[in-house]
Amino acid sequence: MRLAHTLLLAAVSAAALACSAPAAAQWAWRDATGKMVYSDQPPPKSVPAKDVVRQPTAAPASRPRVTTEAPAEADADAKASQAPAGAAPVPRAPTVAEREIDSRRRQQQLADAEKKASEEEARKAQTAENCERLRAYQRALEGGHRIARLNAAGEKEILGDAQRAAEIERTQTQIEQTCR
Repeated sequence: MRLAHTLLLAAVSAAALACSAPAAAQWAWRDATGKMVYSDQPPPKSVPAKDVVRQPTAAPASRPRVTTEAPAEADADAKASQAPAGAAPVPRAPTVAEREIDSRRRQQQLADAEKKASEEEARKAQTAENCERLRAYQRALEGGHRIARLNAAGEKEILGDAQRAAEIERTQTQIEQTCR
């Protein structure tokens, strides 16, 4: 009988402690007069963050409060109770789907950058090749070699001195515009 009574007393004590733990004061702060205030509610907005001595580690469970404050003040206190005073909001970890979307987006950006780089490289190679052809043609014109070309009728004609000078000028202009 004595053992049963002791076990029952221990069980009731453990239950009472377990139930009272959440109801214990989770917030502690100094008010304007310097007195310590303990509460299960966050301090009012007028209390600076440096005066908050203790706050809960997790956001307190939201439950309706009966207050006589104005609605705007009640909303401000409700927002303050959702996040501890002076603490930044904790970012949530991305989901698997969000990580997958982000990974695919990065892969697409890399592929686009590689494609753009290869196109730019091909364009530069083509420009370099065209410049080399223009310079070779200019050397041939300036070297005094006989240069023949086909006219509109398909007949071969040799460039005269005036045509050669005009062709040298045209080629030099193209080199200046293309080969920078």
